[in-house]
Amino acid sequence: PPDGDVPFVKLDNGVKVKDFRVGTGDSVVGPSSRIDIQCSGRLLNLNGVIFYNTKTNNPDGFGAIPLTLELGKGQALPGLESGLLGMKKGGIRRIIVPQELAYNKFPDLEPRPMTSNDQR
Repeated sequence: PPDGDVPFVKLDNGVKVKDFRVGTGDSVVGPSSRIDIQCSGRLLNLNGVIFYNTKTNNPDGFGAIPLTLELGKGQALPGLESGLLGMKKGGIRRIIVPQELAYNKFPDLEPRPMTSNDQR
């Protein structure tokens, strides 16, 4: 990485994470946390095409609706869950999820693409 740029950290399960801003406070996302996140999902093999974005998921068109997840209950993609662990409130993190921990094996887990076109 360029000087001063923090590299991605590869977790044991193959998920890669990179913090752009570490959050604040004493609370840390753990394996059974209930969290609200703002996120954007992109497909790396399609040059970053966005398939999910909490900033555009409000059917009324007025403001973003955060994605609420209860970790450890099988609601979210396993790769996303492991990438969220250790974050603090207000943190910004890029998470790269390998296909074996994403929609290939878990097509019905969150974040679910909003439109039928994005679900393809």
